[in-house]
Amino acid sequence: MKVLLLSSPIVQPDFDRIARLPNLGLVSLAGHVDDLCTVHVADIHCQKRPRDYVRNIVNDYDLVGLTAMSFQYQEALELARIVKEAGAETVFGGYHPTLAYQEIAESSDARLIDYIVRGEGEATFRELVNAKLEGRSLKDVLGLSFHDGDKFVHNPARPLLDASEIKMPNRNARLLTKGFESLGVPIDSVETSRGCTQGCKFCSINLMYGRRFRKFPIERVTADIQDAEAHGAGSIFFPDDNITLDVKRLEQLCQAIIDAGLTHLRYKTQASASGIASSKRLVDKMGEAGFDGVFLGVESVNERNLQFLGKGRMSDDAERAVQYLHDNNIIVSTGLIGGNPEDDAEGIWENFRLARKLKVDVPIFYISTPYPKTQMRAELEEMGLVTKNDFTKYDGLHANCRTLHLSDEEIQYITWEMNARYYNWDWFRYNKVKRLYPKWFAKEALRLAPFYAKRKAALVLGLRTRRDFFREDLEGGGEVCKGVT
Repeated sequence: MKVLLLSSPIVQPDFDRIARLPNLGLVSLAGHVDDLCTVHVADIHCQKRPRDYVRNIVNDYDLVGLTAMSFQYQEALELARIVKEAGAETVFGGYHPTLAYQEIAESSDARLIDYIVRGEGEATFRELVNAKLEGRSLKDVLGLSFHDGDKFVHNPARPLLDASEIKMPNRNARLLTKGFESLGVPIDSVETSRGCTQGCKFCSINLMYGRRFRKFPIERVTADIQDAEAHGAGSIFFPDDNITLDVKRLEQLCQAIIDAGLTHLRYKTQASASGIASSKRLVDKMGEAGFDGVFLGVESVNERNLQFLGKGRMSDDAERAVQYLHDNNIIVSTGLIGGNPEDDAEGIWENFRLARKLKVDVPIFYISTPYPKTQMRAELEEMGLVTKNDFTKYDGLHANCRTLHLSDEEIQYITWEMNARYYNWDWFRYNKVKRLYPKWFAKEALRLAPFYAKRKAALVLGLRTRRDFFREDLEGGGEVCKGVT
């Protein structure tokens, strides 16, 4: 049997300008079946014409896996059509197929999908491949949905794996190895834990893993870092759901990186503001280990919004966290969510002022998004605030709800304006990106300068308005963050 695992070619608008990451989940799946079959992974989001790439190679495979978040699902179906025309079977996995498997099974999409691997995929996918090779029934494969005649059968869910049962990823399975960079440096991902015990209403993690936190042995993590470096990485991203749930362990990991002589690599992660703010000693150790970028989930300055999002209190955590990180010469990105039920224009602009006050290097002004099956979606639907159900726009950057005071278009425009106005001369002076990555920064500035100069000229001459540019960005392929600057 020959198996091909495809990443989604769809990414968040503008995200790949800063980081283009190879898919970690797929090489983890490959590491669990490479003794059973020939398995390849294709990270096709680095391809200019991903559908053509798939057409050119798919004839050599028997089973093709596709993974999708909600905004990637429709493109996964288009790729599945190509796969089915080539005569191969399809298996879907990832967040959206896991959370919406019942709706998918009852829709016309089901004809394009032979199997759905729900939740954590490694053991389920291995058992699926093994059963097919041996000609056994699939009825005992936990976590699997499959066709039985004219209907889909949904086997019982699979319990979460013990972290010790999860094998190392197989990066040798990758067909495409070029074009994956962050700020000009080749990058790969290494996970140190899975899951989160918190109950944020907008998040689907606890629907995938439950409110559980599982940690990989630190020795495994350092070995995985070494493997990623051996495959060309100069930068490592830790995609853990909440790496700062155990602050002492993260400090131990940093010390292990130091002891293993791996501080020459550049490390990046996402973290909670409260976790980072809880320990200056931790952040000092992160700086010593080689961390130079942290994405903080700040979410909002407004306590009412934090309560709605299920984030509890945040108070001064964000300010202290950013200070600790900046003191260690670490780039700070923040996620700030606007468009919550009681937000008016002033309420959304509060996030802009917070980012300015904190001198955030790369703020991401997210828009509250009613992801399928989440508690937040249920509450927003009950309030009658969900306005759009086109999941291709459920990427956190498009407005799919209104508030009690603003339409979805007004939310979108305010968010566009915040992006347009943030990157001014003051930001140019203080941001750490240009200090840590001067070559990338200069190249990006030269690339964007003509674009923004043309827009400025059109505004000054009265040829275009800001609303014109807003609509152009919104309608021009989904790049909603360009602005005018």
